[in-house]
Amino acid sequence: MSRSGADDEFPGVTPQLTVSDTDAAVRFYRAAFGADELLRNHGPDGRVIHCELLIAGGRLLVHDEFREHGNLSPVSLGGTPVVLHLYTQDVDAAFATAVAAGAEELVAPQNAFWGDRYAVVRDPFGHHWSLAQQNENLSVAELEERGDQWARSPGAAELFEDS
Repeated sequence: MSRSGADDEFPGVTPQLTVSDTDAAVRFYRAAFGADELLRNHGPDGRVIHCELLIAGGRLLVHDEFREHGNLSPVSLGGTPVVLHLYTQDVDAAFATAVAAGAEELVAPQNAFWGDRYAVVRDPFGHHWSLAQQNENLSVAELEERGDQWARSPGAAELFEDS
């Protein structure tokens, strides 16, 4: 498969988030996830049309809403079906840092059946972030068995109910 146009800085899929206030979003992503801002461009009206961040070695693009082009944030849309997944060395600390920076708790840190310690937050701009830390290295058979057991357990769907 060809990765035409990919390079070392953008080796594959790179999320691009629409937010209501890029300045505030960058401040939040710095405080919550240790983001470094690499680049920012403004349009003629002062809105941010492109901002590159680096979080845990991965690029994240952020820009302001452009309602006139149908480019709306999750807050304006009333939610998002997308979750950004971030592996970390310490989920509990990452979760506490994100919440202290202004994120809303959706799923408190817990040990998940797939072998990760796992949590979910909603950032102040409506984007969901799952935070994970690998606790166990499971085989495919172990994952399938645990997944089947979990699916049959009472309240299994509660893990994802509000996320």
